[in-house]
Amino acid sequence: MAVETVVFDLGGTLIEYAGTYATWPELETPGFLAAYGALAGNGRSLPPFELFCQAGFSHLPRMWRAATQREANLQVHGLLAAAWAEVGINHFTEGDLLAAAQAYGEAIQQQALVIEGAVAAVTAVKAAGYKVGLVSNTMFPGTMHQADMARFGLLDQFDATVFSADVNKWKPNADPFLHVLDALGMRAETAVYVGDDPASDVVGGRAAGLRTIYFPSSQRFHLPDGLKPDGQISSLGELLPLLASW
Repeated sequence: MAVETVVFDLGGTLIEYAGTYATWPELETPGFLAAYGALAGNGRSLPPFELFCQAGFSHLPRMWRAATQREANLQVHGLLAAAWAEVGINHFTEGDLLAAAQAYGEAIQQQALVIEGAVAAVTAVKAAGYKVGLVSNTMFPGTMHQADMARFGLLDQFDATVFSADVNKWKPNADPFLHVLDALGMRAETAVYVGDDPASDVVGGRAAGLRTIYFPSSQRFHLPDGLKPDGQISSLGELLPLLASW
């Protein structure tokens, strides 16, 4: 069946959020630093930043895994609460944590860069008549990412977007993909998913019945033996010609 719908991943596929950090969760360091600064005012005595940051690093993979396994949603303020509890701080209010989460998100936004060819590729896909959607695994509010997409000239090209923390639906489960397809009014058989993380994007897209295209934009992820996407591109400029060839 012909492809009528193209759904993109966001981080690592269209926008790079890693800044100068090569690995996760270390790339979250600016966020933890900003959150710490937001809570260190008013004469508060806090444990050293390094202890707080390492607590965050220890909790984030566990909480991310729980989200992808449908055990619990993950949002930044919840991560911060867990990290502070780890170092013995339990007195911050929900308002405190939400303000710190906002500072965290803004710090991550400041290191965001649009990936080469992203705007041209998405614009070309839209102009070619495809429905265009997005599914992003993220602990941040979707409004934050939409602001980034608008800043880089991407947002207007999308017919529907799904951000995992907003709806508590996480890749590689099928439900976030089915959610965006429902919003688009399209069927999985007509859709392809483009992403940089095989474990989330190829596995997840396939679980939902979409074709998949692997785009290794960095060295963070590698295609495991035995996992074969329907297509692979080395640059986003190759996307539209690949779709046309199908």
